[in-house]
Amino acid sequence: MDRVSLAIWSFYREDPDLARRLDPLLACRLARGWGCVRIDCRDGVHRAVVAGLIPLLRPPLQALQFAREIRLLAPGLDPLVFPVVVPLPSSLLTYDGSIGD
Repeated sequence: MDRVSLAIWSFYREDPDLARRLDPLLACRLARGWGCVRIDCRDGVHRAVVAGLIPLLRPPLQALQFAREIRLLAPGLDPLVFPVVVPLPSSLLTYDGSIGD
């Protein structure tokens, strides 16, 4: 098991149900480099299943600062790219000074 896979499964070692949800990753090749984690999937259907795991992949990758983005690849398809850190909507970043008016 490579470092990326080991880090992800270690992050969920205390919660076997969440770790079990990561099983589709066992059929993937994971590699890290140039600020991204690359996940090579078998085909488009498999890539769609792995794309559903992105919310589980973000926390360990962000906590360890392993990458800035996740790239899902499948033969003959364009890559799907997901940011590791999801920015807050700009409406949450504005402060208008009113509290309970």
